[in-house]
Amino acid sequence: MARPSASRVVALLAGASVLGCELTEVVITAAEDVIIAETFVVLDLEEAGEDPTLDAYAYLHRTFDYSRDPRVDGATVRVTGASGTDVLLMEQDSATKCIDWGLFDLTPEGDTIVVEPIHAGTCYRARVAPSPFAPGELLELEVVAADGRVLTSSSRVPGPLAFEGVTGEDGVCRLQPDTNLNLRWAPVADAWAYLANARINGLADALSARDIESPDSLDLLGLAIGREDTEIVFPRDFTLFSIFTEDDDADAIRELQGGMPEGTRASVSIVATDRNWTNWVRGGNFNPSGEIRIPSVFGDGTGAFATATQRRLAVVAEAGSAGHPPLCGGG
Repeated sequence: MARPSASRVVALLAGASVLGCELTEVVITAAEDVIIAETFVVLDLEEAGEDPTLDAYAYLHRTFDYSRDPRVDGATVRVTGASGTDVLLMEQDSATKCIDWGLFDLTPEGDTIVVEPIHAGTCYRARVAPSPFAPGELLELEVVAADGRVLTSSSRVPGPLAFEGVTGEDGVCRLQPDTNLNLRWAPVADAWAYLANARINGLADALSARDIESPDSLDLLGLAIGREDTEIVFPRDFTLFSIFTEDDDADAIRELQGGMPEGTRASVSIVATDRNWTNWVRGGNFNPSGEIRIPSVFGDGTGAFATATQRRLAVVAEAGSAGHPPLCGGG
């Protein structure tokens, strides 16, 4: 499209003046200073045996505005159970303490990983073993900012999650090299989705023998949407999100669709998430409740208060001999 000449612009302006047009003054107001609280409570059912471990994170920040400090320091963040027992989340010296919940971008630089915060907010955290809360318990969140603003929410923790048909010893089982494991579990009460995470280690040496370049460790993500979707294949189904996005590691990820190579090992977890989690933490095409995030924190701000239960399993890929862990699927 050709740009109008200077004389053409002058003529248009003159015409507007003749017609009596007036420019209306537009006033742009500053964005309202709103606190956003993103709080996640996970009961880890594996680390402490029958007694779960509580892991809670709260990431507090403000409505994005370059003119304001996005941190929310000096707040009181409290989670209270139905029994009246409460846990106080302590303010951390760095927002990177909330990195586990994907609030940061990891940018590789040489042999190191540089952590770049998406928002420079404030992280509050608590880790308690054994957990004072139980699966199925109703939890209440209260955030009191230093200036007196209050945010509240509630969430019922999903029920316990247990693998079906998986044998192991001290949380470790063995998978025949280059085979997949069918992970199954019973539907979890109050769960809306299941997040599947895996970190596979020892890949560099194992895949170099196949003329495939790979980092030594890869993090993979799987997903099951809906309470009744209780089956996923490891590692094949864990590669589906990554194979189209990780160009540098595509060959290694494609190789993992057939199973873990001999000598590798993996930490696998299935996380049963509640409704609040499903409605808030979404990305790409994972939008079960629509494209707009649905908040679950109310009062003098917004955000999410989400709960989950987690079950973990360590898997080693070995052909097997005396003294090795039992096969994951028995036999």
